[in-house]
Amino acid sequence: MFKTILSNLLGYDLIILLAAAINGFILYPRVKKASVQLKNHLQPKVYVPINKLVQRIKDHTEPEKSIDLHALKSMRSDEIHYYSLFTAFNSAFPMLGMLGTIISLLQMIDLSQQQVVLNFTTALTSTLWGLVFALVFKALDAALSPIVEQNQENIKLMFERIDLATRVEESHE
Repeated sequence: MFKTILSNLLGYDLIILLAAAINGFILYPRVKKASVQLKNHLQPKVYVPINKLVQRIKDHTEPEKSIDLHALKSMRSDEIHYYSLFTAFNSAFPMLGMLGTIISLLQMIDLSQQQVVLNFTTALTSTLWGLVFALVFKALDAALSPIVEQNQENIKLMFERIDLATRVEESHE
């Protein structure tokens, strides 16, 4: 069984493994880094009293306390970009597995019944790899999505509070 699985790694299964390597070693670290970086910038600032929040946006004399809204939007854009790519790859794994199986089964059309039985396990390895990586990356996504969602809520809350304070400030003038 393991010999069959390993022998198929040079065929269509290699595409699934390459997709998993891209998703696991390139996209996941980038989305995690972007999410954690945004979280670390937002958390200490989003619940600051509104007058101090507006002051920190306007005042750039203390860089560690100041708030750069353009930088926050840029970080959020990076997070969304990498997270979208990561989740797109995640949803592709079951489909890649089924596609590999179908391709392998179609290649058996002209074979005798005995050859089909011998080669059937070869057709199922793509499904195996597709399901394995779908489950692994679904677990990673489950750990990552709460951070992404919290960042979305925090940035939305921050901008709503700033808009409200700006409207109140303008109405007093």
